[in-house]
Amino acid sequence: MTPACEHFDYCGGCKWQHLDYAVQKKYKEDQVKQALIHLGGIEKPPVEPIIGAHKIYYYRNKMEFSFHVGADGEMLLGLHVGGRFQDIFQLASCHLQSESSNEIVKFVRTRAVELGLPPYHIIDHTGFLRFLVIREGKFTGETLINIVTGRGDYPVLKTLAEEIGRKFPQVKSVSHTVNPEKANIARGEKEAILYGLDHIHEKLGEHRYRISANSFFQTNSYQVQRLYDLAVELAEPKHNERMLDLYTGTGTIAIYFSDLVREVVGVESVADAIHDAHANIEENSARNCEFVISDVADYVKNAAASEEKFDLVVVDPPRAGLHSDVTKSLLKLRPHKIVYVSCNPATLARDLKELIADGYTLDRAVPVDLFPHTYHIEAACRLTRKG
Repeated sequence: MTPACEHFDYCGGCKWQHLDYAVQKKYKEDQVKQALIHLGGIEKPPVEPIIGAHKIYYYRNKMEFSFHVGADGEMLLGLHVGGRFQDIFQLASCHLQSESSNEIVKFVRTRAVELGLPPYHIIDHTGFLRFLVIREGKFTGETLINIVTGRGDYPVLKTLAEEIGRKFPQVKSVSHTVNPEKANIARGEKEAILYGLDHIHEKLGEHRYRISANSFFQTNSYQVQRLYDLAVELAEPKHNERMLDLYTGTGTIAIYFSDLVREVVGVESVADAIHDAHANIEENSARNCEFVISDVADYVKNAAASEEKFDLVVVDPPRAGLHSDVTKSLLKLRPHKIVYVSCNPATLARDLKELIADGYTLDRAVPVDLFPHTYHIEAACRLTRKG
């Protein structure tokens, strides 16, 4: 089929746009199934039909656009050419975030040139403007802009921020982050608010979450709500149960479960994420949530050694999956139910193999598509232990 995006041939994202969405879903479902068979050693894995996306365009709530200097010296503001980190193409439109996001990109590019704000040169490491990060609350309609720059004194940056706020009423926050290092990442060492608040909100189900410039939040709000509803369905939580949420991040899953269990303990090693998690407690009056800054392996090891009791454990690890020390300690902790949310079928299969070998049963495995037109796939699994 013909890709919807005019940049398809050279953009580094959305490489499956030429495939019918039904075909994409089949490939992703098979990816999970084959991983569990061949890497997990599960002869007949209980993989259910994939939960596909209702919205396959304009679904992302976060995009990072890069500034660069073109061959003729003009300002470029767009995305990376596939496989070539040093090359940026001038963006006409992107089908990932929202139509209003495209308008913001065009406005910023035009006004930045008019205000004399120089783009950063990725190779020479000269210039000022490095990234334009746009975050949206899909269910609240709020937008946050973060302008990432190198070092420099350009007072007109505040003028640009205020103009963005006036032009686009959905923009509730414009911040400025300074990244003086050569590393080409949209984060930095110093942040200032140029317009409005220091955060926006997103709503998932009955819960409201605070998102700041550098908060982690799943990038597809529509599908992550369905993923969390699935996690609740798999967990079958009870009001007298104690739950442990490992790799809790900003506490999104913990708070999503907070009305359904007696107590939730969320564990995360990143202090900034826990700061946002505590803010989310206040947003939701989730008084039965406790968040702990700790290495996950250390926390689970100590919890097992002190014979702490958790009825339900939810894990949502990074692509590397569970560290072997986490798996070993989790087996000593012996929760009755484990819900494993994964973004990598290979490491999911590896970890399930260990859990099953020690007495857990894999009851259900459900793929969920959070990233249409890409090969990425999430899955949620339920394991139970008898006795």
